[in-house]
Amino acid sequence: MGLLRFDVQSADLLSEDRLARSFVAGPDESPYYGRTIRNGSSIVIERREDASGCFTLPWPIEGHGDWLIATSTLMERARPYLLEVELARGLVFRLRDQMGAWEQLGLAVADPLRAEVAEATRLFTRAATQQANPAAAAGLATQALQAAATASCNLAGVYAEQALAFRRAGSQTLSTLMGVRLTGDKPVGARSQRIVETCNLIGAPCGWGAVERSEGRRDWSEVDAVIDWARSNGLRVCGGPLLEFDDRRLPDWAYLWEGDLDTLASLMIGHVRSAVERYKGRVQLWNVASRVNRTGVLSLSDEHRLSIVAGAVKAVRQIDPQTPVVVGIDQPWGEYRGRTETELAPLDFADALERADLGIAGFDLELNIGYYPLATALRNPLAFSRLIDLWNVRLESPLMLTLTLPSSPKKDSKADPQMKVVAGGEGNDQLVTPEWQATWARDRLTMLLAKNAVQVILWGHLSDALPHCFPHGGLYDAKNAEKPIVAELQRLRAEYLA
Repeated sequence: MGLLRFDVQSADLLSEDRLARSFVAGPDESPYYGRTIRNGSSIVIERREDASGCFTLPWPIEGHGDWLIATSTLMERARPYLLEVELARGLVFRLRDQMGAWEQLGLAVADPLRAEVAEATRLFTRAATQQANPAAAAGLATQALQAAATASCNLAGVYAEQALAFRRAGSQTLSTLMGVRLTGDKPVGARSQRIVETCNLIGAPCGWGAVERSEGRRDWSEVDAVIDWARSNGLRVCGGPLLEFDDRRLPDWAYLWEGDLDTLASLMIGHVRSAVERYKGRVQLWNVASRVNRTGVLSLSDEHRLSIVAGAVKAVRQIDPQTPVVVGIDQPWGEYRGRTETELAPLDFADALERADLGIAGFDLELNIGYYPLATALRNPLAFSRLIDLWNVRLESPLMLTLTLPSSPKKDSKADPQMKVVAGGEGNDQLVTPEWQATWARDRLTMLLAKNAVQVILWGHLSDALPHCFPHGGLYDAKNAEKPIVAELQRLRAEYLA
């Protein structure tokens, strides 16, 4: 059994919630299954692997929230590491490494940003050399984390600015599609016009659970209304996800067939066929399935889900061979693997489907950020860049991103009750606001638009007034008032997109 040990000076930050979300990851940031045990101001991480790894956990950074950050690669040893120092080492190393990599590609880094990186390095160096005095070392490490976080955000901004300028050198606008997933009725009035000004793509609600609430009786009225509205306003349409591997998105009656793989596959692929036959020629992108890597749904194994998705993709290609097809992967960093034993990592699911040569045009990475459980932790912006690069290099396929981020930490009566907002960290509710949601979206989406691999960006849901999964994640609040994020998305569309 592999063990990593840490002493912690800020033991008050070792809450059960943070420790439950911690794990050790390999070089590709994919978690190993294990558990973290606290003993006073020390923690021990147990796992089956004896290999070195990076200990990863949510850690509060003032002004940034609870970032999921990692140590550098550590070997096992009897003497405990000092956690604060190792977290600072990991964040500073990744900052310097990313800056160096981008500079080799031609990034111009101005002196003020170099000074920020140098200050973060200086603070870490002082922390690392004073570990004989753990309290002093931890204090300096906390300052280094703060400095490195600020420099990371600024570096991401510099990269976005220069990379976008490079991408737009031959044309005024990008071909990237950006929009929002709709549920319920079509937009009307002033909101309709606002969405048309903000988006060039709409996600239409074609899910099996939404359309076939009673077995054998499909109701397409909501889908018809949304697609007709989008087409009449010159917006492209992403149909789907047609299948959603999520307990709350399946028809209730589907559980009558749990364990009967043949029947479930027939029912699911039958829905896919019906949707594609109905909307062929009216949809510009098919999202065939989402959350393919979600475990425990209808007792389907990894192989069963892959088999059903492969059959669904083949059905789409037979009926509509021209329209591009994507398949969705949830939590692409795979945080859930730290507490759930699974054989395949998220990237493995996509790789298996890609190797099957089914005609999949790309993959949708679902990033519901700042929630827990079954969601993606808030992270350093440079981590998002590394994620896109990793998937692009491994698959060489275009990527679609489906994003959600909270605008409030408060209870949301229309959301999935098991989901909670953790982005701000414990006792820091004031960080997560509509203004913070808007600023995050502006900064991160600008960086993501700079990535050639990112072809589609879709916001997860429109309004918090309608039933939804992730609390306060919509572009409109529970009273249907517009949030500041809409103005930021509209600016991005006007400045960069067709």
